[in-house]
Parts: sequence; C-alpha cells; structure tokens
Amino acid sequence: MRQNINNIRTKCLLTSLLVFCAVFGANCSQQNSSNAEALKPGRPVTKGIVNEQVHSYSVDLESGQYLVLAVEQHDVDVITEAYAPGGESIGEFDTPTGGRGIEQIRIVADTTGEYRFDIYTLSERAEPGQYTVEVSAFRPATERDREITAAIKLHQQADKLRSETETRRDSISVYEKALQVWRDLREPADEANTLRAMGFAYQRMDEIDAARGHFGQALKIWEQLGDSRSAAFTHVILGVISTKQNDYEIGLREDLIAQALWEQSGDMRESTQNLVRIGNDYIKLQRNEEAIVYFERALALSERVEGKSIRAYVLSECGNAQANLGNSAAAVKFYRQSIDLWKSLKQDKVVAGLEEKIYKLQTN
Repeated sequence: MRQNINNIRTKCLLTSLLVFCAVFGANCSQQNSSNAEALKPGRPVTKGIVNEQVHSYSVDLESGQYLVLAVEQHDVDVITEAYAPGGESIGEFDTPTGGRGIEQIRIVADTTGEYRFDIYTLSERAEPGQYTVEVSAFRPATERDREITAAIKLHQQADKLRSETETRRDSISVYEKALQVWRDLREPADEANTLRAMGFAYQRMDEIDAARGHFGQALKIWEQLGDSRSAAFTHVILGVISTKQNDYEIGLREDLIAQALWEQSGDMRESTQNLVRIGNDYIKLQRNEEAIVYFERALALSERVEGKSIRAYVLSECGNAQANLGNSAAAVKFYRQSIDLWKSLKQDKVVAGLEEKIYKLQTN
C-alpha cells in the first residue's frame, strides 16, 4: 500500500511530479488533450505504470451526462485527476485502497466537450504496477447522480481543508455535509470512506477518542459489506494509534485481526508487510522469540510476491529487528541483502540510509 496506512500525500512529492512534468513537456494541468487516449464503453484499457509517468485519457460528453470511470489497481496505488474541456481541474480521486481495489471517478458534465483524465502514482518504489480503466456508466444524469457528485465535491473540498493545519478543523463540518448525503442516499461504502476521512482529520488534530470513534463506525460498515481489505486497513490504522500511545497489546491485537483479513482477501503484499508489523509489535512487547517467528514468515512470503521492493523492505526490517535485539552481525547481513535489491531498483536514498545504519553498527 503506498504506505500505507494513512495514504496522505506530501506536498513535496506533488511538487516533484509537477516539476518533472514541466521539464519533460507533460505538464499535468496543461497537457494537450489531443495526446489523450479516447475511452469507449465496453473497451477497458490495461497498462503498466511507474512513478513519474502520467497517462491521459479522454471521454467526449454532452452537458448533463453522467460518467463513471472504474480504475482497478493491480499492485499499484494510482490517483486520477479529472479536467473539464477548458482545462480546469474537476478534482482528484483517490481513496485509501492501497495497491489494489477499484477507484471510481464519478462526474456530471457541466459543459459539452472532451473531458480528460490523468492517471499517475506517487509511489516511491521504482517497480511498475498495472491498472485497468474502463467506462462503467455513461448516461444522462439523474437527480440521484447529481446528488452523488455534489457529495463527492464536498468530500474533495474537505480533503483540501484537512491537508492544511490552519483549516483542518474546518474540514469536519464539510465532511459532515457529505456524510449526511451518503446516509440519505443509502450509500454505505461512501459513508464509510467519509467517516474514515474524518477519523484521519481528528487523528491529525490529536483528538484520539474522536478519531477512534469515526474509524470504528467505518469499520462496522466495512464488516457489514464484507469488504475485508477496507476492514483490514482500518484495523491497521487503529493499531497505529494504539502503538503511538504506547498501548502495544492493543496495537498487536489490531494487527493480528488485520492479518487474518489480509489473508482472507488474498493480498500477499499487504499480508507480508503486516507480518513485519506484527513482528515489530512483539519486539515492543519484548516477546522476541514470537517476533522472530513473524519476521521469518514475512521473509518466506516475500519470496512469493512478484517484484523486488517487498523483499527489499522485509530484509531491511529484519535488519532493524536484529539491531534492536543487539545482533549486529545478523542485522548487517540483512541490510546488505536489502541494499543489493534497492540498488537494482535505483533507490539511492534508501541505500544511503541503510549504509549509514551499517556504519553505525560497525563503529559502535
């Protein structure tokens, strides 16, 4: 999951992406729509994508038409930004689904013309993933469709307010307006997404009880819907909150529940990373033998995950665990194995950090 857990994008990454686009003539907000690939109903498109790439698509709409694009993610977390015919951004669509799951882009055309949709990822990992984009709804807008897109705009507005410290509290009242619409329309998945977003806002404001309450409400909905991935993700968030409050037993409990759900969903990447999380929980509880068992499970599972980045991550975390346990030689061995993989992925900053850890272990 792009990490994860909070799925919050940093300004610096956005800036880097925009700089890249400007330098190489692929500016995200001013790209010539004639370069966009036209999407047609019944013709899904599957492509590989890697960080710093922007894939553009277009759909011709008449004023008053309702469009739903479904973007299914295959081990890559993508973001979609929609643009009106004049080039004005309609909004960014990105729910915290990690590297799997379906993102929905829902809009009602205000004007007739060509609408553009840019798909990109801010993942720091160099390995490509795949996504499939298709037109899943294309019809004249109903009143319900307009209410749905109005609620989406409220949610997007609240997301922007939440991203800034000065306006974070203001986001709550805007989320509440969207929440009421979802409840009136009986759209439980959207209701849960908004409750989770409110939980993130309260968490960032250090209002932990309110955060837990909203995450808990979202969790009940995910469980009722049978959405094991979203439920697992929410348990992970609750575990992170508990760990930060030094309540390691509850943090472990949440991560163990999440593990069963990740396995139920068949997501080996998230399962592998969560095994590492559980291992770290046990280390905090000074239950070292149990910790090692989970790190060994993560190592074994990482060999079955396609791509190098998960394996590299697990090796570096095993190094951290061995360093925490005072086993410097074992830690260095894991770090060196991890470095070899990160080098092949051209992750220079990660390599530099691990080399610094080796240096400190060998000089202390």
